[in-house]
Amino acid sequence: MVKTRDTCPRCQSSMAAAPRWDDPSQSRAKREGKLRAANIRMRNSGAALFGVGILLMTQGEKIGKLVIIGVLSIVIGTILFLWGWKLLQVGK
Repeated sequence: MVKTRDTCPRCQSSMAAAPRWDDPSQSRAKREGKLRAANIRMRNSGAALFGVGILLMTQGEKIGKLVIIGVLSIVIGTILFLWGWKLLQVGK
């Protein structure tokens, strides 16, 4: 793991610590709950993106560029959904 610097290499002033989404002072159950919630959001947003892609594909007959955006939305949404689902199954 790379250690953060305490001082700026250019101006030698002190640097603030980067914020962490996972606070190590919290209980393990609370941290695991936050991670599970993040995985659920990723799975749900993948499903929503897939749905948006389907809607764009149906409207794409009128406007050709929507078909390309729809296909990309379907592919990215599928990847997000499957990745989030797999992480939930593994328990990470």
